Amino acid sequence: MLLVLVLSREERAPLKHLYLLQLASAVVVCLLSVPVSANVEPPEGAELSRTHVQFEWQQIGAADEFDIQVAIDGFDPFQDPIVAQRVPSPKLLVEAGLEFGSQYRWRVRNVLNGAPGVWYPESTFSIREISDDFGLQVEVEFGATPPQPGITLFNHCDDIVGYDLNGNLVLSIEAPSRVSDCKLLGDGRVLFVGGSHAWILSLDGDLLWQSPEGLQVHHCASMMPSGNVLMVCREYQEVDQDGQVRTWQGDRVVEMDISTNEEVWSWSTFDYYNTIDYDIYQTNYWNDWTHFNDAHYVEADDSIYISCRHLSRITRIDYATKEIVYNLGMNLPSGDTLVGDDLFSYQHSPQLLPNGNMVLFDNGNRRGGEPAGANGMTRAIEISLGDELPPVDPQIVWSWETPVYCPSTGDADRLANGNTLVTSTQLFGVYEVDLSGELVWKLSMVETEACPGLRPGYRATRVSSLYGDPTGLCQGDANGNGQVDVSDILLVLDQWQGSGSADVNGDGVVNVNDVLVILSAWGDCNG
Repeated sequence: MLLVLVLSREERAPLKHLYLLQLASAVVVCLLSVPVSANVEPPEGAELSRTHVQFEWQQIGAADEFDIQVAIDGFDPFQDPIVAQRVPSPKLLVEAGLEFGSQYRWRVRNVLNGAPGVWYPESTFSIREISDDFGLQVEVEFGATPPQPGITLFNHCDDIVGYDLNGNLVLSIEAPSRVSDCKLLGDGRVLFVGGSHAWILSLDGDLLWQSPEGLQVHHCASMMPSGNVLMVCREYQEVDQDGQVRTWQGDRVVEMDISTNEEVWSWSTFDYYNTIDYDIYQTNYWNDWTHFNDAHYVEADDSIYISCRHLSRITRIDYATKEIVYNLGMNLPSGDTLVGDDLFSYQHSPQLLPNGNMVLFDNGNRRGGEPAGANGMTRAIEISLGDELPPVDPQIVWSWETPVYCPSTGDADRLANGNTLVTSTQLFGVYEVDLSGELVWKLSMVETEACPGLRPGYRATRVSSLYGDPTGLCQGDANGNGQVDVSDILLVLDQWQGSGSADVNGDGVVNVNDVLVILSAWGDCNG
């Protein structure tokens, strides 16, 4: 028997709590009385873009363990399954044995006191084929000590790719535009910038959100704790300089509520920087005055950190007041940057460390205040900012020089094991180095597809898993409080037929399917 509840928008608004009780009761009745498939993830018939797959299912009936089998689809597939495991909870992350270009079938059953029950109805999924013209081939090299475990994520033309430490492709998302900066969000979504937009996709390439037209997003987007997106955008204003009026291109940092596309915070270079500061060696400097390449929020000090490449400046902004806490970098005519002269230039990707230091990629285009020549040098550096605010005597306490000068793009990330992941885009290489400067791991892009725009490997990041912390998965926890409870149902109702964190099954719309997932995962996430 199928029970369907239909309420108009007008009827739902004043009767939200009554609707909650009706909906929850109906779903519970259906779960208890109807023999449905228990499989939730991956959905029936899904085509995946990944070979690391998180399996999740609803528990129907009593069980203290579960059996799961995964097999290549075909005649009598479970005669020789790829995966056959008994697990204590209704989920399993499979990171070996699955391949691109294959179709699979999977099933689960309850186990109670060691006695298996009947198999739930089977489900199927496939993993997409990698086209012959994909064009990216990599090789990996290991050093003497083990690297940080995980997956290395970066851009390649219209794809977001992830490789394991052995150089195996485990993620290949076909994006709707050329890809530059890309980040895995750890909840089954990926955020990237390309084609003058910021985009959020599912791990399988489904479009979940796109920034509105006209913002001209470039280089970088990142997530706020609220679920909003912070973006770097181009901005144009008329500037009168020495009696000559020109249209200058600056930058604006925009925070947007992705459920409404409302701008909730913004900060413009034209409001806080002085136009007497510019790169005197840059031809027609007004056409790309500031060239932000990074902006991200740090919750620990409630600040936005900005990397301004063409002024060789890093700016910390107080989020609440929008005032500049400090500028760090090249000393320019305004006197607005008092410390850090010639520590770095034309930099990328500043990262604040837990000890208060900062790691960044120092491209070095203006080392010594002049254009780099034949002896140009690029390095990843760690800067000690000291205990005073603003900093008074920042010092480089660690550095690693890239094998060749890298005048554009690049990245440096401090990893959990203390090593640093360095992206040298000019070399099509990603390096993990330890604090002594020894190479721990290297990925070389020995073949790449010729495509316009940013080179493959604009920035690389190391993630522990495609699913964030695989031990902490809690799909039904829509509000992230560690509990799957009535507050998650209320959030579903608030976002009904829209998008947002209540879309716990990641299908792009908040509806009854998300209620089903929440009810199946009811309770403490760590229980």
